[in-house]
Amino acid sequence: MSRTFATASAAACVAALLAGASTAPLTAAPEPLKLAAILSTSGPSAPLGVPEMNAVKLAEREINAHGGIDGRQIHFDIVDDGAKADVAAQLATQMIASGHVAIFCGTRTDTSIAVARVTGAANVLQVYTTPTESVWHTQRGVVKNVFQVNPRDQLEAIALLSFAKSRLKVKTLGILHDENLYGSGGAAIATAEAKALGMQVVGDESYPGTATDFTPQIVKLRDAKPDAIVLWGATTTPGLAIRSARTLGVKLPILGSSGILSPAILNVAGGAAAGDVYSASPLAGAPSAEQRAFADLYDKEYHLPVVSFAANGWDAAQIIAAALRDAHGKTDGTSLANALEAGRSIPLSDGTFKFSPSDHNGLVPGDVHIAMARNGSWGSP
Repeated sequence: MSRTFATASAAACVAALLAGASTAPLTAAPEPLKLAAILSTSGPSAPLGVPEMNAVKLAEREINAHGGIDGRQIHFDIVDDGAKADVAAQLATQMIASGHVAIFCGTRTDTSIAVARVTGAANVLQVYTTPTESVWHTQRGVVKNVFQVNPRDQLEAIALLSFAKSRLKVKTLGILHDENLYGSGGAAIATAEAKALGMQVVGDESYPGTATDFTPQIVKLRDAKPDAIVLWGATTTPGLAIRSARTLGVKLPILGSSGILSPAILNVAGGAAAGDVYSASPLAGAPSAEQRAFADLYDKEYHLPVVSFAANGWDAAQIIAAALRDAHGKTDGTSLANALEAGRSIPLSDGTFKFSPSDHNGLVPGDVHIAMARNGSWGSP
């Protein structure tokens, strides 16, 4: 065989292979599953929303690194509602119109409720992270497509008041709370739980979320002479309330909802937080293996201590992923809700979730522990 013929034959083979390759069907990778996170990463709730955002980014990376959902990647489009309910609702409408099959929202009770109206009408799964149970457990019954991640108000109240009674020997309480839905709802629940535990509420005062002066409320509670004060609020405003109480000579223990469990609040409270200040927290005490693993991941990625809001964001993303896996390719809200309501145990940072058709929180009182402010950070009491 001549060199010329051999070269021509090789060229012909290559050409044939290329021709065959050009006509062979190419299998494109499926598009990522589109998910949305509508969070308050600016405005007064940014100390809550930013850790949630950080955790969602971390969860997306880890879920995809482990194969995604049945081999399909996920992607969260993270948008900021500026702590405004109307903006959150508009963003939810836009996300659903552009094909997002599940929504994590929100950082606040009012934004969560606003988005729930949109997701309910569109039959889209929604997961939210405020302790307010009434977003999914309404007067008309359980909202099928809405699930709550962090422990609901009732569980926080049971943990806080049981601790106050058994460890601090508290018999009487004063309640100070934000006048918004979160604060007023939590105060009502704390009052009911106090009565159930045989404790007396001797004062109940509210403040606007933008308050900077708490003197009238603190003076009234101080004069009522309670054994402790329950503080139900969020963002950094409770830090001002704590500082005001200490300035006015109130040395009583202050028991706060998980909304106060933020380094930012301790920064605002300053040295005033050196007194007995406690908060409901799934992360306090001896953490579970899941909590330790997440805390290590978060610290490695962001070089920050993990806070409950970060844990909430991580769990929200993981619960959405669990619903997508168990729904076996279906992405409508009913199918994803059915998958969660089947009751499979999901051990995560906020506790071991076990949802049911009547319980869209899936946690129990044992999932809530108590954290204490000490030296500018939160730890075990």
